[in-house]
Amino acid sequence: MKQLFSLLLLFVLGNLWGQNNRISDRYTLDTLKIETYGNQHSLQRLPKTIKVIKLTTIQKAAIESLDDVLNLVAGIDMRVRGSKGVQADLSMRGGNFDQVLVLLNGVKINNPQTGHHSLDLPVDVSMLDHIEILEGASGQSFGVNAYSGAINLITKNPQKEQANSSLKIGQFGYVKTDFDLAHSFDNLSIYNGFSYQRSTGYLPHDSINNTDFYALKDYINLHYNAVKFPMNLQVGYHQKAFGAHSFYTAKYPWQFEKTQGYFAAFSAQTGQKIILKPSLKYRLFYDEFQLFRESVYAFHEGFFIHQKDTAQYAPHIYYPGHNYHKTQQVSAQLRAQARTKWGESFLNLSFQNDRIWSNKLGRLLQHPIVINDRLTYSRFARRSYFEAQLNQVKKWGRIEIGLGLNLLYEPAYHGQINGGSYVNYLQKHWTHYLTVSTASRLPTFTDLYYQGPANIGNPDLKPEASVTYEAGSKYFDRQNYFTGSLFLRQSKHTIDWIKFHPADKWQPQNLTQLQTLGFEMTATHRFSKGFLKKITFSYTYLTMTKDDQQNFISKYVLDYLKHKAHLEIAHNFLYHTVLYWTLIYKNRNGQYLNYTNNRYQLLDYKPYTVTNLKLNKQFNRLRIGLSIENLFNIKYNDLSYIRMPGRWLIFEFNYKVK
Repeated sequence: MKQLFSLLLLFVLGNLWGQNNRISDRYTLDTLKIETYGNQHSLQRLPKTIKVIKLTTIQKAAIESLDDVLNLVAGIDMRVRGSKGVQADLSMRGGNFDQVLVLLNGVKINNPQTGHHSLDLPVDVSMLDHIEILEGASGQSFGVNAYSGAINLITKNPQKEQANSSLKIGQFGYVKTDFDLAHSFDNLSIYNGFSYQRSTGYLPHDSINNTDFYALKDYINLHYNAVKFPMNLQVGYHQKAFGAHSFYTAKYPWQFEKTQGYFAAFSAQTGQKIILKPSLKYRLFYDEFQLFRESVYAFHEGFFIHQKDTAQYAPHIYYPGHNYHKTQQVSAQLRAQARTKWGESFLNLSFQNDRIWSNKLGRLLQHPIVINDRLTYSRFARRSYFEAQLNQVKKWGRIEIGLGLNLLYEPAYHGQINGGSYVNYLQKHWTHYLTVSTASRLPTFTDLYYQGPANIGNPDLKPEASVTYEAGSKYFDRQNYFTGSLFLRQSKHTIDWIKFHPADKWQPQNLTQLQTLGFEMTATHRFSKGFLKKITFSYTYLTMTKDDQQNFISKYVLDYLKHKAHLEIAHNFLYHTVLYWTLIYKNRNGQYLNYTNNRYQLLDYKPYTVTNLKLNKQFNRLRIGLSIENLFNIKYNDLSYIRMPGRWLIFEFNYKVK
């Protein structure tokens, strides 16, 4: 490792000595638009901590999945369970993985079964144009579940002619290939992206290497560019299978999971003075979880057996079979916007219906649904809710004021009201803002119903609720970007999986009240010429207190990131290549349970720094890259006891046809 670092350092110093000045790419941050309040607004105007990550950044950094991209944002905590996007929990500002709203081209795509599947999506990072990240409560803008923030994934524009293909190969049997194509036929434009990846697992020298995986994604976007009634159709399919080595409990390492999903969304636009945007969404998702992996524990005469070991929880208490879930979402939405002397007005009406068929989640069916001799859906649950959002924005000179209200009706929880307001002071390069926002989050089906050997659901849970106060400033010019904010979130009925003793089962409970105080800043400078191309530094500090004096073991809420720092440096290198360095430091609060020597142990999280490196070389239409992830081969874990990969080398070949 020392020799590798010394060699890289000598290359950098040698390149500094003989560097030819070159003009770097100019990039005007404040011209970027993001979608919120039902309309597009510039980054500078929005009264939030905003991050927009462009595809150019995604391509040039050491990025293999959406998890890697989001991990670069200071206010985001990516708790990774496996490599290369296999599974990760996304949270913001000390929240948990159920509290971030995920959108695909403005369409809500969260999974009502569990937030563990929030990033199980029909698009790969190679299919994205950019990612919009809004931190902080956004209930008045996006409605329920935008509790601690929202991310909007924007795919490549079907109206822009393009064709790309890439191949990546690396250690641990890693192969990834993807291609995309966009073409127009008169008023009809089409984009198609395809991605496939696999690995044999990153623990080849351990007695158990249950970290193999494969994933496939196919996404199509059709756009009909009619003058008076433009229409857009998105369809996608994805499937994934992976060895979930100790993902949910360290006691049983041979866990395995398979997921499969279908997605379709239609939207249109009409009107001039009053613009109407109707849309429809359908999503179907299958999840199969094996606590004892069937390729290891073969099913024989009603039991799962591996050599002389029969899968069991305790003597004579045998593993009954896998968990099966089928989730269906249907939604309809109508947006309206108008401009009057009172400013800009936005109205959003939406209806969503969520259903789940399962052998673990929901209430017992009177007539179970038999699929085959191994699979019977014996339980069912559903939820329907209606939302109405109204936002008003008015500008007087340099001052802009916004007011928003969100009404939610769900029969089990009756009505929920959220709202917010903000004041912006706009200057040429600066924006200063104050905001107050409330938000809510409905329990997932897993929160309500899950029963397992180490877990028990709670059907009496209440929705989470919070109010967030934030003050911040932003600066933009052609080469510089800065944002800093101070925020306070007061939460009640926060849902966390807890236990009072290590031997107890995990059960979700509504904590009485939590208070989260945080500071966040990000600074970027782009160089016009010379050795350096870009430097970005970001830092987030969080502290959390609870007014409940009970002592318990928290699975999610209290093990937040107390400190997170991110440093990114891009510079020219030998033979007109470019090096991208990313360093991420994490210091986590809280503890986790590990199962060793046939007993549970409560351990502290240890801080760590991961360094990633990518070298790029462009040959006209061909780009060649070398990524070295976890350059110094450190041992670390993001989520409880789950061991993450060491150093991982990956070669990339990307060809742009047009």
